[in-house]
Amino acid sequence: MTILRKLCILLCSIVVGAGAQIDSSGIKLIEQRKNKEAQTFFESAVEKNEKDPEARYWLAVSLSRQGKFDDAEDEIDEAIDLDEHVAKYHLARGQILGQQAMNANVISQAFLAPKIKNAFLRASELDPSNIEARISLFNYYVMAPGIMGGSDEKAIAQVTELKKLDPFRGHLLHANYYNRKKDSVSAELEIKKAIAVSPDNSSGYKQLGYFYMNQKRFKEAYGQMKKYIDLEPGNPDSYDSYGDVLRAEGKYDQAIEKYLFALSVDKNFSASIFSLADCYEKKSMIQKAKETYQWFLSVEPNGRRSEAAQKKINEL
Repeated sequence: MTILRKLCILLCSIVVGAGAQIDSSGIKLIEQRKNKEAQTFFESAVEKNEKDPEARYWLAVSLSRQGKFDDAEDEIDEAIDLDEHVAKYHLARGQILGQQAMNANVISQAFLAPKIKNAFLRASELDPSNIEARISLFNYYVMAPGIMGGSDEKAIAQVTELKKLDPFRGHLLHANYYNRKKDSVSAELEIKKAIAVSPDNSSGYKQLGYFYMNQKRFKEAYGQMKKYIDLEPGNPDSYDSYGDVLRAEGKYDQAIEKYLFALSVDKNFSASIFSLADCYEKKSMIQKAKETYQWFLSVEPNGRRSEAAQKKINEL
């Protein structure tokens, strides 16, 4: 996988935020992952008022989440033409272009890269307090080759600004930087600083748990994931994360139990379905693995993991 492709994967996720000036019913459909229904809703809104940039924006989001990136680009460009001064429109444009670049060849990726960076820069200029824009810029600067504008200095500048806006997320982003530089001591320290700033925020324990898992410090990883569960017992991701540690240690039967519990909380929690299939595969339960990958595709038919699931089905 090329550096640019890895960068595009980091930049591709569009965050659903508040602040829309239109009927919230369509936004709720997106939050519920009912993206086809959301597309229909916002297409109707656009038909009623072609000059509504918010409807165009949310239509772009719903299209992007279905893998219709070219159509999504058209809609977000329309939103920007209607109102160039909204930061989230430029942020979404950068993310959509990142999604396009994921499946593009190296030459096309190189062509798209500066457009992606400029979209995030514009979002940050319009709204210096936009946290997602700063995180996206950080990811660009830390991963892009120098010839395309990558810069450790500029990446750290985004971390510095983010620490002023949101110390918790700033420390976690700084840990991300140190992880990339293979400085595990500094990375662990930054995550612990984040937890100290906001001890009731579960994502700090989650990140520390994964840090320990990647260091093969499994006992410590279980401790952090347990704290995550204690803080968010109704969140399927907390059980999924604990299951990931069990799977990493090769405890597949116990991992399966955790993934199934996560799915009892949310039957469509796709991360657990994919990991469950992987556990079945590791246990040589081939038919069960294929059926579970098919289940995953029924829940998440588009995207990078969907391509991986289909490849697994073909190979098993």
